[in-house]
Amino acid sequence: MALDPPASIDALQRENAALRRAVELLNEVSQLVHGALEFEATCYAVLTGVTAGVGLGFNRAMLFLTGPEHSLLQGTMAVGPADREEADRVWRAIESNPHDLPTLHEAGSTARRSNSVLDARVRAQQVRIGGSSLLARALTERRLARAEPGEDDLDGLLDLDTGLAAPLIGTDGPVGVLYADNRFTARKPDPVIEHVLRLVGDHFARAVENARRFEREARAARTDALTGLGHHGALMEHLGRAVTDAAESRQPLSLVMADLDAFKAVNDRYGHLAGDTLLAGLSARLRNHLRSNETPYRYGGEEFAVVLPGEDLKTARAVAERVRRAVADQPFALTGSLALPVTCSLGVAQYQQGMTVHAFVDAADQALLVAKREGKNRVVG
Repeated sequence: MALDPPASIDALQRENAALRRAVELLNEVSQLVHGALEFEATCYAVLTGVTAGVGLGFNRAMLFLTGPEHSLLQGTMAVGPADREEADRVWRAIESNPHDLPTLHEAGSTARRSNSVLDARVRAQQVRIGGSSLLARALTERRLARAEPGEDDLDGLLDLDTGLAAPLIGTDGPVGVLYADNRFTARKPDPVIEHVLRLVGDHFARAVENARRFEREARAARTDALTGLGHHGALMEHLGRAVTDAAESRQPLSLVMADLDAFKAVNDRYGHLAGDTLLAGLSARLRNHLRSNETPYRYGGEEFAVVLPGEDLKTARAVAERVRRAVADQPFALTGSLALPVTCSLGVAQYQQGMTVHAFVDAADQALLVAKREGKNRVVG
């Protein structure tokens, strides 16, 4: 039955208001994405726009991106409460202190999201492309997909009653899937919201491609080509931030400097190709024997550095000894069938309040020189 004129006008006004808000949201998300080239910030900008009360208003949003072989979707990030109690707290906070989307994004992107239960659960997910989940179907069909009864809900992670999945198709092919739902309000998305989520997905795919490209280029600019480790400039940049943090927080910070013993003799006897192979092998061994918070760099030539935020001198000595053994205990395969035993000397220093970055580096370097003078293949500091 046709609507009477007043009802028709009222319905059109509501739809026009929703469309205007949708256009505003797309513009805000676009500005956030263009202002945040870093990959994590780009992803968080869009997820905030999908979930925030000033955005599309979904209870939760999740991002799944394709892996290198394009056979799996890897959970990458999520925004939203983990349960109804947390959802109530979030909504009360928004109602009592409303913010615009850029403000909410800035506050959230600077917070530690690693403590989010939902985010941790999503990051642990791997979804087979071509499988029976809503996410796989959206990507395979390349269209916005509504959840259907009987689909794989990933052990209860997805809400099949209200979930929507938007495929992210970039200029180079599939990028991933943007998923959103209303688990706690049980509100089914209306056609306008579905349309906007589809447009956000189209925009997001290109933004993810750009952010990934930016990070690849930035990583290459900070990386030593031979070893794959951060170069001297990247080390000094890291130390600048680390020294500032240590000075403000009064937390320990240590530095290990390592130098290969008799490296010039390797170059002179076996050639520079063998020397380059040795340096590359050493960098690989460093990565294999250091923990996630122990960051190695190529300082220059045959000298390497390891930055240890939050670690005191005693711990730094133990890390240096671990490196020394990793180098000395197994020969390095060089050119042809040559396997050469190699040792290194290491100097250790802990940051002291008031030290400049250069004084900090010099303290570790001076300890390294002592190790060289005292017979090599040892740790001093």
